[in-house]
Amino acid sequence: MIEGLEIIDAHMHIFTKNFTDRINKRIEKGSAEYQEAFHIWSNWFQSKYNSELSEQNEDPPAQIAKDWSAELDKYKIDKACFIALHPEEDELTQFISASDGRFYGFATVDPRDKNAPELLKKRINDENYVGLKLYPTLQRYKVSDKSLYPVYETAASLGIPIMLHMGITLSYEADLRYANPIELHPVIKNFPKIDFIVPHFGAGYFKEILFLAYHVQNFYVDTSGNNVWTKYLPYKIDLEGVMKKTIDIMGPERIIYGSDSRMLSRGYRAGVLEKQLSILKNSGLNRDEIQFIMGGNFRRLISR
Repeated sequence: MIEGLEIIDAHMHIFTKNFTDRINKRIEKGSAEYQEAFHIWSNWFQSKYNSELSEQNEDPPAQIAKDWSAELDKYKIDKACFIALHPEEDELTQFISASDGRFYGFATVDPRDKNAPELLKKRINDENYVGLKLYPTLQRYKVSDKSLYPVYETAASLGIPIMLHMGITLSYEADLRYANPIELHPVIKNFPKIDFIVPHFGAGYFKEILFLAYHVQNFYVDTSGNNVWTKYLPYKIDLEGVMKKTIDIMGPERIIYGSDSRMLSRGYRAGVLEKQLSILKNSGLNRDEIQFIMGGNFRRLISR
């Protein structure tokens, strides 16, 4: 740890029993073959990565907020942003409200829903969310589709950043036909006042992320998670190589720290924090530049 460094974890979730039940209900709507395939994949994933895909926490949001706050205290995390996974995720609203300003929130909507702009306005103006997260691979839409522009226009009028999960994901329901971040290029150009963030360094689409960074300036990446996607590339690169190349191309002003912590039962992903801080210390960046990544950039993006 670097003494006196303000750390804002810009990418966390809350997994609860309600969240687990919601996923199970969607899987149960599929055919018997689909359900069988899901369980085969789920068992493989959990054995390979020693990672549970479900959580059984039934505590009220206020208690979960209190417990997460205590967990962050252990690792000297000053603030954190928790990201919605479903438009109807009202328990996250209660969770953020109970944190006394320590937790930020990114709302989500289905941008194809005609009511999405109004829901987004409500989340931002009335419920203290500070950004929007979109999931094109899960909801199966092209981010450049003009039918989504009313949501982008609303985000621009609200002055909020938009995070979009592109690339691979641990969700079995994802459709990789909608995963390529290059699809974002015309959107980023058409909305120069919106700051766009792609998490996990593009989650497998690293080359495409760097290409986008060459063409547009209102574009950021976050560092969140274990970034296991590096194992699936046809060339050899580790997280240190990814971070140093991103710093070289994008500079420290367009990189945002995140851990992708999500299960209170497993605790904060301290290993992610330690590894990334270690890489940054050896990257040649000075203290101010490291501070940009570890909290400063995110704070700037949510200041409206």
